[in-house]
Amino acid sequence: MCQAISIAAASSELTERFALDNVLFHTAGRYEIFPTESISAIIHHKNERILDEFRWGMVPYWAKDSVRMDSLKLFDKPIYERIAAKQRCVIPCTGFYVTRTEGKVTERFKITMRSGTFAIAGLYDVFRQASGDEMRTCTMLMTKSNGLIAPFQQQMPAILEPEDIDDWLTRGARSPFELKNMLRMMESVRMLAIPLTPSGEADLEFEAPRTEMV
Repeated sequence: MCQAISIAAASSELTERFALDNVLFHTAGRYEIFPTESISAIIHHKNERILDEFRWGMVPYWAKDSVRMDSLKLFDKPIYERIAAKQRCVIPCTGFYVTRTEGKVTERFKITMRSGTFAIAGLYDVFRQASGDEMRTCTMLMTKSNGLIAPFQQQMPAILEPEDIDDWLTRGARSPFELKNMLRMMESVRMLAIPLTPSGEADLEFEAPRTEMV
């Protein structure tokens, strides 16, 4: 289940690609970001598109969907229905990591988009700690895996089409159908799975079959 993500893009690239108005937090060259760590996410706030700091993992941290939430169940709980209506975010990403084990051998792969940096759909919330300080948290939305990801796991991050990013970020209630329609499976042919050496560096690439239809 998408153990980690990377965001190697500089803030200037993110500003151009996602039409950011303000960058409050971004650390370029983060090749492995794990759950519970700080992550950069984009929100729409006071008519501005802002890149800010969030903790990857909503409260309570032990909940199954605090880090990765099944988008098919997005409207099963009133609390998530409320958050999905007004607290949507985008997580910029240059790749995510998956593993598979065959016998005694475990292989690790980095999944990327051929088009470069991409947008993962997410939800965010603000948690007030006992000290009174506020902590921004977020979760990544997941959808059914395509043919490239299926050998590793049943779900993959919900990658937004560029034309859907504005609608996803804009605050305001939208129907469950409209929101879920943005969280559809990404075609395998638009992605690459890069096997990694034990040192974590790219070794070679393989492509998904081009016959897959979505």
